[in-house]
Amino acid sequence: MIIDGRTVDAPLDSHVAIVGSGPAGIVLALELAEAGLDVLLLESGRERFDARAQALSDAAWWDSERHAPMALAVRRQVGGTSAIWGGRCVPYDPVDFEYRPWIVDHRWAVSFDEVARYFPRACEWFACGRAVFDATQTGVLPSSIVPGLPNGDVQSSALERWSRPTQFGREYRERLRRTPRVRLVTGVTCTAIVAAPRGEGVDRLACRTLDGRPVEVRARRYVLACGGIETTRLLLASRRDDGCPIGNHSDHLGRWYMGHLEGVVAAVRFRTPPEATIYGYERDADGTYVRRRLTFSCAFQRERGLPNVAGWLVHPEPAGAHGSGVLSVAYLALASPLGRYLAPEALRRAMTGERVPGVPFGGGGRAPLREHLRNIVRDLGPAARFVCEFGVKRFLARGRRAPGFAVYNPGNVYPLQYHAEHLPRRDSRVTLDDSRDELGVPRVRLEIRYGDRDVEGVAAAHAEWDAYLRRHGVGWLEYGPDDLREAIRRRMGGGFHQIGTTRMSERPEDGVVDRNLAVHGCPALSVASSSVFPTSGQANSTFMIVVFALRLADHLKAQLR
Repeated sequence: MIIDGRTVDAPLDSHVAIVGSGPAGIVLALELAEAGLDVLLLESGRERFDARAQALSDAAWWDSERHAPMALAVRRQVGGTSAIWGGRCVPYDPVDFEYRPWIVDHRWAVSFDEVARYFPRACEWFACGRAVFDATQTGVLPSSIVPGLPNGDVQSSALERWSRPTQFGREYRERLRRTPRVRLVTGVTCTAIVAAPRGEGVDRLACRTLDGRPVEVRARRYVLACGGIETTRLLLASRRDDGCPIGNHSDHLGRWYMGHLEGVVAAVRFRTPPEATIYGYERDADGTYVRRRLTFSCAFQRERGLPNVAGWLVHPEPAGAHGSGVLSVAYLALASPLGRYLAPEALRRAMTGERVPGVPFGGGGRAPLREHLRNIVRDLGPAARFVCEFGVKRFLARGRRAPGFAVYNPGNVYPLQYHAEHLPRRDSRVTLDDSRDELGVPRVRLEIRYGDRDVEGVAAAHAEWDAYLRRHGVGWLEYGPDDLREAIRRRMGGGFHQIGTTRMSERPEDGVVDRNLAVHGCPALSVASSSVFPTSGQANSTFMIVVFALRLADHLKAQLR
């Protein structure tokens, strides 16, 4: 059932209490309820966007050149940040779970094989088709992005899969409402985890409604599934008897903050027939949208000491001087008052020329309006077809919607967008500020840090891509006039993928949670968030968050059965 927190007038209790109703929280709640456990699912926001609840996530300080505002990066409402998520589903790779000497200060407490068995179940929750992430295994898609480019050190058969996209609050609302063992309580914010006397476990959760009324929650197990930053913030703000923040037994809590590096610093010029290039989205056998990624084999990464980096073909920035009527239509639509209904706000701003840290587009300048109008008049036929065809596929289609658009280039030249692993650094961190939000919880300071090794990793990946294309005679990379490394530095920024600040570890002295995501020394308290990942990989984190939520659900079922 779904309960408005304003109507709660007594303490709440359950087998399991979950803080946060994003994808991890909703999946956990429904999985546990189906196993016969009573679940409380606590959501700070409501079913629809609430500006007052959203403001509780505002940070006290962040580097605006390197970190996105929290208002763009997260969403407090039922469904969490899936309400502003594009739908991309990508798993981590086997190499991510290995110990790599060239990436310091990291060790995973689980293996790839332990989590890979949850990929099919995660795909079901995301409605992104089969758990097949390589074109050679689909039975219907070509193996290569262009003729004559084999899979080897570089592979062009890697796939990202796309959800419908699934807004979890909308998609699973009826299931939450009809599941008798789940109580979703909206408008209730957890403000502190109250430790049991002598620091032995959790006594209760202290919560408040937006009007400040206290709500007490008790359970046998507690799970923090409120996003990387908010989970870390809540742990830092909750103290044991000795004054130490819960989970900070080894001074790792809040440290190792990672996102990804992403942007465009080069274009691929293919010398193959332009009409044979797979430059956009494809559809798998079951109709799921997929897109190709240029990746490196695990063996090649080990041989060259590379971080994990992926790339894919994109269109030029719509706001810039590109000469395309299709892109000018897209730019004017996104820049119009209707633009906020067409794309998540961070992406909309970037696509209309504003630089948003952590978003690859934007900051490249805006062409004059007359130039966009001239493009549309010159390409009136293609522009009109784009409006009709993409409008139907994106906004009128039942079931699966087109995740984006791609623009054919007759010269066979495409910008190459990269998505690179952000290497762990102890001094990249989340800390508490002296200022507090409306409910009295300390706000956070966000200090995300990048280094020369991050820049060199991206530069090395581009050099290897270029060498591989040239070796097989299918093309090469073309760089802009700016210094490559300086161009990479300008693009560094994060905030949307919140990784590492409650890292998992085998030993308490090496991290915050154990291999089953329970806080070391506090087995009744678990974390379901990308903040437990010791490394960031090349993949965005949403898919893997649900993978680990499913693994945690199975663990809790076995414990509480």
